[in-house]
Amino acid sequence: MSSKAHFLPLLICINVIAHVLIPSTKCSAQSLAEQWSLRVQQRSELPDFRAFERANPDWKVQESKPALKAAVPALDPLETALLPWGGNKEAIDQTMQVLFEDNYHRAQIIGVLHGRYGGFITSELLAASLPSSFQWVAGLTSVFNAAHEENDHAGIWGLNSAMGQTYGLLQANGIDQRKLVVESTRAFVRELERLQRRFPDDPHRVLVAYWKGMAYATRWTGAPGYDKSLDEQLVLLKVLSRFMVNIERPSFDLDWVEQAQTWQPLACEGEGINRSQLIADGVIDSQTLSALLPWWTSDFLSCADAQKYGTSIPRLVAEQVDANPEPAKTATSNGKTENAEPNDPTVAVIEESATIEGVRCILHTVKKGDTLWNIAQRYPGTTPEDLAEINEISDYIRIGQTLCVPDTK
Repeated sequence: MSSKAHFLPLLICINVIAHVLIPSTKCSAQSLAEQWSLRVQQRSELPDFRAFERANPDWKVQESKPALKAAVPALDPLETALLPWGGNKEAIDQTMQVLFEDNYHRAQIIGVLHGRYGGFITSELLAASLPSSFQWVAGLTSVFNAAHEENDHAGIWGLNSAMGQTYGLLQANGIDQRKLVVESTRAFVRELERLQRRFPDDPHRVLVAYWKGMAYATRWTGAPGYDKSLDEQLVLLKVLSRFMVNIERPSFDLDWVEQAQTWQPLACEGEGINRSQLIADGVIDSQTLSALLPWWTSDFLSCADAQKYGTSIPRLVAEQVDANPEPAKTATSNGKTENAEPNDPTVAVIEESATIEGVRCILHTVKKGDTLWNIAQRYPGTTPEDLAEINEISDYIRIGQTLCVPDTK
């Protein structure tokens, strides 16, 4: 990893131009918490969040102070390692002020965004026996924004080019695979596993190695005071992760599933899709396209890549041109057709109903990113254990496999 941190220096302002954070020429002193607050607000103005907001107008909790959970979860190893940073009262207070400001609006935005990707990220960390609080690195580095790009770092985890190449996430043929959420999350987890082998008992040093490189993490003292900017980052992660774990907050996982099922794929005719033509025809503007399909970086996208990575956009965007858009159809392994969908780990695919050994089923085709946990989340009343038992699963589920999901209606 580059020795550069993933955050802008303290004494700069930040503006968003084409959804990329860059330094402004007019600057004022800002704490890291204040910079992060601005990034969270800007993230909520991107088209996927706006579409979610239109579909779920009551997402905001109206109470000015969130309630604590009746049973507060114990600190995980990373949070425990960050306890010494609790002594930085000024940074703690600044971060808490940001989280509670305006009816704790920023924390609620993060909660909504976590609903889109959190279940998948958590399951990947759990499978690798990594602390769950690593999931909030995406809440800091990019604010769960796949379009994030800064100083050669891209995607929700801020992977640089070298790390992308290490894990097979290439920038070629007009596609930046670091901006694919599923693939980049798995690369992030694999990198943490590698670093954990180097620092087996120091999860906070693993994090610093990810942010600033192994050489830096090796000479770092592992205690507050060595690097003021790094201290602020660690305080922000410490406060954010514990705040989001401690408070009672609604889950938006199923709302995002429902939302994603209404998105419409860009029509692919002939050999592919032409970006310039889409923009010229008024189908979508350049900034919206970059925000929704950030991995597509060229002017042309082949139909094969469109099918592979998914080109779905919110219905209201698609309807700017076609008042009654027809979802693109794709062939399934059994010869049936189904609506094309976003390449998103939270999108359910329901083909048909059936009955297996006396259990009425909804047949679910496993897609990339699926786990028993996040499949069960899409079907109220179903647990991962139910899915494993009914489908006689003893190891892994595989892409293309059809699962029986018990129909509880």
